[in-house]
Amino acid sequence: MKIYAKTIPVCQLDENNYFVGMTTADLDPLENNGYYLIPRLCIQAEQPESKKGFIAQWTNDNWQYIEDHRGETVYCKKTGEVVAIDEPGILPATVTTMPCPDIYHQWSEKKNSWVEKADAAQLRLQDKRRSAGTLSRMQMLSQLEISLDKNKAALVAAAENAMTGIELIKIRNYILETQSFSLDNDNWWKFLTDVLHLDERQIFDLWNDAIHI
Repeated sequence: MKIYAKTIPVCQLDENNYFVGMTTADLDPLENNGYYLIPRLCIQAEQPESKKGFIAQWTNDNWQYIEDHRGETVYCKKTGEVVAIDEPGILPATVTTMPCPDIYHQWSEKKNSWVEKADAAQLRLQDKRRSAGTLSRMQMLSQLEISLDKNKAALVAAAENAMTGIELIKIRNYILETQSFSLDNDNWWKFLTDVLHLDERQIFDLWNDAIHI
């Protein structure tokens, strides 16, 4: 009488026939012909080879090796944000494994890399202006008088000599009435650059000095 092993190794699969691991099937105690009770989602086959970056899938009675990027960090080419990979398979064409350096870059299919946006310098300046915060009336006007020897009246006179129309009205009212100055204000920035002829470095140096007044 032939003696059968009490258990045999079987391959365990998930719902999509991807290899999960090895388990065992028990010999059916009610049969005498070597019938084994194969657990659900299991197959009697050789354990697939382990390949880095791939997962084995049982297809047409054979193991097929599918790319598996689950757990990898990839980035959306459109936004630069991290994208979660939930399923095995090749990476979508919309993602890359290269992180975006910053918000001033965009993906270039031609160069297959992140490249600076055409207006990166302008965007950096806008963000720098925005993040500079505000200065009180006393801080701003005092610093302009210290740095440029221009008091409130001199600032208004400079505006009247260089500007006209609605732009002049807006900046004159800003100088005479505002209680807080902001570099994010386009009229004020234009006044500092076009009328007072300050460059970017001079403006931010002046602004930082005014913070300590």
